[in-house]
Amino acid sequence: MDARVLEATRALLCESGYQGTTIEAIARRAGVSRPAVYRRWPHKSDVVAQALFTRTASGPSRVTGDLRADLRAWVDAVLARFGDAALAAAFLGLMADLRDRRAFGDDLVTPRRAHLARTLAQDAARPGVNQEIFLELLVGAIFLRVALGGSVAEPSYAEELTDLLHRAVARQ
Repeated sequence: MDARVLEATRALLCESGYQGTTIEAIARRAGVSRPAVYRRWPHKSDVVAQALFTRTASGPSRVTGDLRADLRAWVDAVLARFGDAALAAAFLGLMADLRDRRAFGDDLVTPRRAHLARTLAQDAARPGVNQEIFLELLVGAIFLRVALGGSVAEPSYAEELTDLLHRAVARQ
């Protein structure tokens, strides 16, 4: 049942956006009852968050030793996440409805912290780069672009963002 509900949620988000996606519509699309959805996900934001963020890992899987290439992998991973049609349609509404944004953010970031620490600890990186600020620069830039209706599919955007991040964290 979970997989059907999560797929129905993603499809409805693409079709109707966050505001137009309801638990009733999700249940109908998934072929389950509303109470069945509510038993598993007490709030719409819960099912939407799970549908959007538990599907695939977000973030590169290894550190190559080439700081710029590793930063580009981070940029590409975040661009892929925010370039997802369902996420783009739902993110602002989801953020408004979440009851505990800090816990939600921690759930997204914590699994990636160790890898980010390894990326920023490379010899080519400046010592002491603040991981939280780095993530805010990376995700914030992409989030703002998506929130304002900009395209994240332009290759030049990924290159320019990578260059800026590289200049910010690389040893001079």
